[in-house]
Amino acid sequence: MNRIARSTLALSAIAAVAMGATACSSGTETEAAADGVTTLTVATGASPKPYTFLDENDELTGYDIEILRAVDEKLPEIEFKFEVVDFPQLFAGLDSGLYNIVANNLSATEERREKYDFATPTIEAQFGIVTKDDSQNITRLDDLAGKRTYGEPGLNFTRVLEQYNEQNPGKEIKIEYTELDTQTQYKNLATGGIDFIFNERVVYNELGGPDTALKLNFTELDGAYLSDTFGTNLYSAFAFSKRTKNVDDIVEQVNGAIAELDADGTLAKLSDEFFGYDVTPKNVK
Repeated sequence: MNRIARSTLALSAIAAVAMGATACSSGTETEAAADGVTTLTVATGASPKPYTFLDENDELTGYDIEILRAVDEKLPEIEFKFEVVDFPQLFAGLDSGLYNIVANNLSATEERREKYDFATPTIEAQFGIVTKDDSQNITRLDDLAGKRTYGEPGLNFTRVLEQYNEQNPGKEIKIEYTELDTQTQYKNLATGGIDFIFNERVVYNELGGPDTALKLNFTELDGAYLSDTFGTNLYSAFAFSKRTKNVDDIVEQVNGAIAELDADGTLAKLSDEFFGYDVTPKNVK
């Protein structure tokens, strides 16, 4: 039975709506529960693509969104209502209980797990090194000692490079801190302004992959090496507000549905549809 709520709020109106939405959200859930159906509000920033975005018809879609719609089909006692909000509002909404779930390629870090409950990961990120050509044999960050790259302050990729430099005095990577947008950084790499970019495969595919004008090279780094050496979290999952009624039971039901979608090939199919390659977790289920 299709119980998917597809109403998407316009970004320009969401702030006004959110002011009085807390009581309304709680009332909706209580009323739905009386009919045997629990309505949960899923918030998303509708960016970045292909995790979550508005298509050419202004309809909400993306890998994260379609997974939850598939989960919804498997759980007749749960209904998801999607709302599009500005990214900074996502965590505030989870904290207050205004939103029950956030679907936005959220990294399930230990810090976040202290504040929110997380479902089974549905994404295992593929991190690697983007270069102008494939002549370099790169397997570890050590192979990039003395090379130049951009670093955006506070970004996870930059933190890893900074950790590497701290651990390897005398063999540092040259980090040029910048606020340039990612597309400009890729263009500067293509023209020789820097030597490499440390990034995720999905970003590379969009900006510098073989189907783009830049046609840069991507060398994937071993995920276990990044996790063990730098504590890099590779897994993204849906976050649940701890203020949600019966949250433990809800997370368990969602995890059960995700396991079924993994077993029947739905996750892999959605991954191929939105990414063109397999992002489903291999080491953590």
